[in-house]
Amino acid sequence: MIILEPFTTNDIPLMLNWNFLEDELVQFGGTAFTYPLTEQQIVNFMKTKNAMYFKAIDPENNVVIGAGQIVLMDNNTAKLARIVVGDKESRGKGYGKRMMMSFVQYARKELLRENVMLNVFDWNEGAIKCYEKIGFTFADVPPSFFDLPNGKPWLSKQMNFTGSID
Repeated sequence: MIILEPFTTNDIPLMLNWNFLEDELVQFGGTAFTYPLTEQQIVNFMKTKNAMYFKAIDPENNVVIGAGQIVLMDNNTAKLARIVVGDKESRGKGYGKRMMMSFVQYARKELLRENVMLNVFDWNEGAIKCYEKIGFTFADVPPSFFDLPNGKPWLSKQMNFTGSID
């Protein structure tokens, strides 16, 4: 299991060293960040109300491989957001699935949230497959459109966790 620990200002240089390309930053951060990512943007993001930001650590080698956010919402719901395997060397190795399960388990067991949801861009087939494998299904709610800084309108769909956290 991936270990989640609070993301602190000491972790900012690590995130900046992930050197997100503009499209990667938009995909992971939506409208929360602008390219190029700066220390001040991350500091401001960490102040988001009703939200917690975590670093994700591989316990086998104690390496921070990613980060993510849990937003506490109404109706006993936790929204998973801005979850990314930031370390490019760690991508494609199954960390995404393990990170997502860690976030779901944290929301359910530590925060005692009954409902866990997320939003995903409709074209992000890799993420959708990952989410479906661990128990997320598409919600019966209208999609949202985002006009992103790169000028492209992107369609975002909600998924709810309907699986088990055994």
